[in-house]
Amino acid sequence: MKHLFCIATNRFTLDWHRVRQSDHAVLAHSMPVMGRLQLISHGSGLQWRDSMMRSGVPQAVATDASDTNGPPLYEQTEYQLYLRGANEGDTVEIRHRDPVITRALNSQENGRVVHGSVNFRGQIGRSLFSIYVNGNRTLDFEVEVFPTKIDYKSDYQDIVADVQSILTNLAYEYLRSTHQMGKLSSDRPPSKLEWLVLIEQIIDELDTAMNHIAQRPTRALVRRERTSRLERIRKVDSRVRAQVRRGQGKGSLVRLNGISVREQIVERPAELTLDTMEHRWLRNQLVDVQRTLGQIANIYDSEAELTSRRKRTLDGITRLKSRVSRLLNLEPIKEADGDPPIGFASLQLVSAPGYREAYRLLMFLKMGLRLEGDLIQLAVKDLEVLYEYWTYLTVVRILQDEHGPPQNLDSLFRVRSSGLSVQLKQGETQQVAFSTGKHRKIRVKYNPQFSNHDTTLIPQKPDILIRFEEDGWPIIQLVADAKYRIDATDNYRKQFGAFGPPADAINVLHRYRDAILEIDQSESDTFELKRSVIQAAALFPMNPSPDENFHDSRLWESLERLGVGAIPVLPSNTAFLKEWLLSAVRQGGWSMADRAIANSADERSRDWRIAASEAVLIGTLRAPGTREHFDWVMSERVYYQPYAKTQPRQYHVKQVAIYTPASLGSPGIRHVADVRSFEIVDRSDIATPWPPRRNELMVLYRLSPIRPMNRDIEFTAQDFMPTQGRWTTRLGLERARSVSEVALETEPEWRLLEWLRATNKQFSVRLASAKNQDAQNPKGRAWFHFESGDRVRFDGTNGFLWRPKDGDERYFSLRDFIQHQET
Repeated sequence: MKHLFCIATNRFTLDWHRVRQSDHAVLAHSMPVMGRLQLISHGSGLQWRDSMMRSGVPQAVATDASDTNGPPLYEQTEYQLYLRGANEGDTVEIRHRDPVITRALNSQENGRVVHGSVNFRGQIGRSLFSIYVNGNRTLDFEVEVFPTKIDYKSDYQDIVADVQSILTNLAYEYLRSTHQMGKLSSDRPPSKLEWLVLIEQIIDELDTAMNHIAQRPTRALVRRERTSRLERIRKVDSRVRAQVRRGQGKGSLVRLNGISVREQIVERPAELTLDTMEHRWLRNQLVDVQRTLGQIANIYDSEAELTSRRKRTLDGITRLKSRVSRLLNLEPIKEADGDPPIGFASLQLVSAPGYREAYRLLMFLKMGLRLEGDLIQLAVKDLEVLYEYWTYLTVVRILQDEHGPPQNLDSLFRVRSSGLSVQLKQGETQQVAFSTGKHRKIRVKYNPQFSNHDTTLIPQKPDILIRFEEDGWPIIQLVADAKYRIDATDNYRKQFGAFGPPADAINVLHRYRDAILEIDQSESDTFELKRSVIQAAALFPMNPSPDENFHDSRLWESLERLGVGAIPVLPSNTAFLKEWLLSAVRQGGWSMADRAIANSADERSRDWRIAASEAVLIGTLRAPGTREHFDWVMSERVYYQPYAKTQPRQYHVKQVAIYTPASLGSPGIRHVADVRSFEIVDRSDIATPWPPRRNELMVLYRLSPIRPMNRDIEFTAQDFMPTQGRWTTRLGLERARSVSEVALETEPEWRLLEWLRATNKQFSVRLASAKNQDAQNPKGRAWFHFESGDRVRFDGTNGFLWRPKDGDERYFSLRDFIQHQET
């Protein structure tokens, strides 16, 4: 535990410690920062003690209460504080505008001691604490929290600037533990969030200005008609003289200086009044303030349960409403009745003491905010949220630079508002689309959720999804996950060749790649689940050091090799992200498909489907003269058999395998060759060392070099090889272990064979005539005969044809047939 600073006074002592050394990122270590500790005393009588200290600050400066230097504090770091009253019987308290930051603090010894932990989590900026002694505010101290993984003065400010360039409200919150300094902007009206931030900032000054107006109001002279007795008229004007001449007025006539005059005359004396246009303008503005506060409060009143932050916010709004109500009851404002003219302005309103301050402050409420300057304190969102927003906007910006503005740019600005928190809308609707031509479209989605029960067991929610839609190709997608975490340990660097996101963050990418599925409709109108994510990258905040080449790290290389990796991204370093994105954007469907990691089972299944459609001839050797025939085939690389009009497979042979009989050793199928070409010729045209037995048409196959098979197919006691040879497919040839198994030409037949063997079923295999196979719907010609006299054959898409000894034939799927046999 490291002692960071101590504030020692005659009223209390506060000690602040860091619990343990955090794994601050390399960037934070390489760019040291000076922290902040500003002390603001309230009232007189507070005396500073010599035991004050600030880590990293010379002791001569540490005891100077006016100096603002202090130790830097960091995000995601646990701190311990200990506050103790100096005098017996004193109670102490530490307060913060954000209740979350102080909820781990405890009070002991009847309120004389406060201690506990403080963790700013992902919040960056200045944070103000207040110390109360015996219920009186005694001291404020302000610290500054720095990011651990990025540069505070460049990368962090650039991230905030990029986010608020889209929408300022995305960058900040109403109530957080830290704040940044901001300024007013007149380029747009404020949102309710900005408005509430402003009214909270100006309410004290507005209160002072309005009280000054109440104490020294500027009154106006007004003339109102009233009927007065003659003796009470102080000023005889033209209106009074006209009434006397005409005998107008009320009451009986009386003689006055020889003139007959009515007892009462209507006059218009000048009077002072508080009902001025300036006061009416101020009253209207305060009424608007009160109405807006009520609208914001209704957001929280409608919620059944409030969090501590929301409750604190609602309490703050209630206090603001009370203060505005008091201002409305000040005499000058209360006396004002009516509305000022539209666009009213006066020299008094903008220049008189009190009036000009109130006018300026109320006009502030009509302006927006910017996260720069030093006028307004703004609470910024947690850094991991800002980083996620920024990476999404950066991906959009890179694609915009490549293909121009997206087709639906307005959708980027759609937000959802929860109380006073403004966030990017998540899910399928939050996307922008780029058209890269007539036949291709790219969509960038923010936080889409995959929760379809037909495609997902557990919902998946990546941060960013780049979706490619191209004619003739299924959906191809890239995933980017913003991870504001770095593993900067030596073991990590040794394993991956660079610092990067933690291993668990990379594991999540493997899950996204395999768990995000799309329903693909095949040409046969069947719906199949297919993987659509070909690459997934974790985006993490770091600048690789100049002495390392990130391209050589496993994090980068594995993107192409494994489809999963990591990319460093910061405002000062977007080159790697741009390279990754554009390498996909500038490729077509074929090239992108090549980047997908193939599934070995899928490839084998696809190969077997093709193999089931490729005809293979199992050739036999003549007897006698078996050795002579074998040597001739091997040297001349040809093989022939009689032409048969009823055997169309002769035209589609892909391979010829050679069965060697017992006369040449152990019997079996040991050699194979690909068919290069074939022709139909007379037997007399084929030159052989032995004479032809008779002249007939032959199919002559010209072969590639004859090679030994990868695995011999042995001849067993139950096997039978016809003298004229046997037909099969490449699937049967590659999977067979015995000569009889060669007859099984399709995958379903092999599945059935494996089940029969596993359950020790007794059966035999008999062949129907050989036919050409349909690559999309291969059928078997092997009948599985059982001791009961029943038999079954694979019949392609119809399933298995079951012909019992007694009864009608039926079709089964393999699973249903197995269940039927087991019952």
